[in-house]
Amino acid sequence: MSDPMLTTRPVARTATGHCTELLYDDGANDDVLVCAAHGGGVEPGTGEQALELATRLPDASCWACLGYDEEDAFEAWHPPSSAIEPADYPLLSAIAGRGFETVISLHGLADDRIVVGGGIDAAVKRRVRRRLEDVVSPPVEAASDGPYAGVSPANFVNWLADGDRGGLQLEQGPAVRDGEREAVVAALEALVEDGGCRPD
Repeated sequence: MSDPMLTTRPVARTATGHCTELLYDDGANDDVLVCAAHGGGVEPGTGEQALELATRLPDASCWACLGYDEEDAFEAWHPPSSAIEPADYPLLSAIAGRGFETVISLHGLADDRIVVGGGIDAAVKRRVRRRLEDVVSPPVEAASDGPYAGVSPANFVNWLADGDRGGLQLEQGPAVRDGEREAVVAALEALVEDGGCRPD
């Protein structure tokens, strides 16, 4: 197995900003994938978290998009997770058919809480919620429906996962992404290493 390489590729540029795609990958890993589709200035802190988590784990890849804009990065570079297609992102396309055992997608939320969602098994979401409740100050909830549940099969976190197992989506408020993101990364690292992010 070769060492992972970090590759970046411009996605688009406007008069006031730009978006760059990032892939940290060894070309073969299908164990863990950590994502941050709205990194950079869009949902600040998520891109850094995703890359940090992936580089701490022995067999993990990271895919992220980093969007920046002088006016409004969120407005400029925030496609819905269900609208992200490999055809629009060549580095994502390179790993889209691999079928990862565990997929984790890190996102930002406007209010100070954490929502644990994704199409993954409800028992996994409850396990992740309990672990995060021990290490962060804002409330943590598990969601299977609603705007932040991330359960749609069209959501990239779910179709990147092997079979129909779905992925884990984490929505985090500003306080977590600013002052407690290391605690989240450490908790997720421990969960992945002890199998807590996989269905029973």
